[in-house]
Amino acid sequence: MTKTDDPRRIELRHADGSTSPLLLVESDRRDERRPAILVLPGIAVGARYYLPLARALAAEGVDVAITELRGQGESTHRIGRGGVAGYHESAAEDVPLALDAMRRALGDRRVILLGHSMGAQIGVYHLARRDPRVAGLVAVAAQSPFHRGFPRPVGRKLRFGSVVLPVVGRLAGHVPGGFFGAEGRLPADRVRDWSRLAATGVMQPARADLDYLAGLTRVEVPVLSVVIAHDPLAPESAARGLLAMLPGARTSLEVEPVPLGHNTWARTPAAVVARVLAWMDREVPVSPSRDDDEGDDAGRTRR
Repeated sequence: MTKTDDPRRIELRHADGSTSPLLLVESDRRDERRPAILVLPGIAVGARYYLPLARALAAEGVDVAITELRGQGESTHRIGRGGVAGYHESAAEDVPLALDAMRRALGDRRVILLGHSMGAQIGVYHLARRDPRVAGLVAVAAQSPFHRGFPRPVGRKLRFGSVVLPVVGRLAGHVPGGFFGAEGRLPADRVRDWSRLAATGVMQPARADLDYLAGLTRVEVPVLSVVIAHDPLAPESAARGLLAMLPGARTSLEVEPVPLGHNTWARTPAAVVARVLAWMDREVPVSPSRDDDEGDDAGRTRR
């Protein structure tokens, strides 16, 4: 059995006392010069759904961790029963918690955030926090949910949802996932932050401890957006809206012409993996390998 056959499970404990798994898929032929990758799931998608993606990246020498968003998958966060799980909590608490666990497991490594749909939005929020461990962001089938970035029928639905869903969340303590084409319940705090984005395009969530809008203008790391063809939930116009939130970053947008599906691309990830690896090699500075470091140290000793 290789390391990529069964993920290593690390339990993360959140500020509200809930736990969630971090699934770690380590490469048997790790390329230490490449960053590791942290996958941030889409709304109502469990971490295990991304194991084919993680295994495909690990087969190419990249270590991958998949975190679970609070209130999704195997998370023990009890939706509507105390605690908050909005965009700010994910960006300020949960992503750093996952990065800390990756550092303990993998050592001092740079990390690329790979966000799917809403996970990419959370990744953008985290970039505003200027975490030195994060070397870039890949956004796949991702978008700004601002309603004006979509064709009119979808845009009208998003505008309607941005008004109605916060009310539903206040009354019920949760939001049914059906509006997003998902099953189960969603945290009202997360959907409330989504609603503000969908209505106004403003990237400033509730309970924020910093000016996210100002932080986004200072982001300089490279960012790749991969648009999946014929994806009505994340069309190219909405993907460009997400990139526009990072005016100082080195952004790239690529369209995958095969209609792999808004979620199902992660189950057949070969085309996306090829794009991610090519972008990493092109845009993310290469770290010296340990052998290179030892050689440099030896050279300095000889001099």
